[in-house]
Amino acid sequence: MKKHLLVVLVFSLVFLWCTKTDVLDIDVNTIADLPTLQTIVTQVSEDMSAGKISMDQAQTLLDQLEQKYVDMTDATDTTIETTFEVLQKTFDENSLPSYTLPLWAKKLWLIDPQGMVLDKTLSTYTPMNASGYGSTTLVYKWDYTLALQQAQLIAQKASLYVSKDFQQAQALAKVGNIDYISWLDVGSLTKWIVYVNHELLETNVANLMSVSVDQEWTLTLEATKYKN
Repeated sequence: MKKHLLVVLVFSLVFLWCTKTDVLDIDVNTIADLPTLQTIVTQVSEDMSAGKISMDQAQTLLDQLEQKYVDMTDATDTTIETTFEVLQKTFDENSLPSYTLPLWAKKLWLIDPQGMVLDKTLSTYTPMNASGYGSTTLVYKWDYTLALQQAQLIAQKASLYVSKDFQQAQALAKVGNIDYISWLDVGSLTKWIVYVNHELLETNVANLMSVSVDQEWTLTLEATKYKN
């Protein structure tokens, strides 16, 4: 009897292994530990290489898995982050544009707005180069009030502050001391808000994160890394 049960158990384990869960069916929210997350990230990479899932599907999963990773730990897991980097490099080499925040920005708690629509035609992405420079600009549109609310929430989450340079320009616009700045209609500055982690004109900074809202109900997220 015991021998029979052992055979059944072994058979069941082999069967479960052979019928590995389809990575597209995995609910990322149910991942409870880093080893499980590592296994799934590896499966995403392997399934993409084998043609079982498309690059677009892998990119969507990568974004979800990176956010789950950030939510799970403040530490750095080199193995997991290396796998993330390899996947992202594959997307870049195949000219697949990224419409998500980079991992380094997520680790600094920059998040996407909720309830707004991403405008892919206005969003831009520059892959990270050998010197460590890379930039992502995500443009969202919807309601002006919602944009202001979401910008404030994002700024609070990522510890961003209202740009002092912007405040000075806005103050001058309000008293009529300037009429225009480059192509910008200065009169519209009163409806703008700009949150940053460094002043926009500062130099010698490792990265710049900003979230802004303009008079056309547009929320813009920028994450630029200048060097490693």
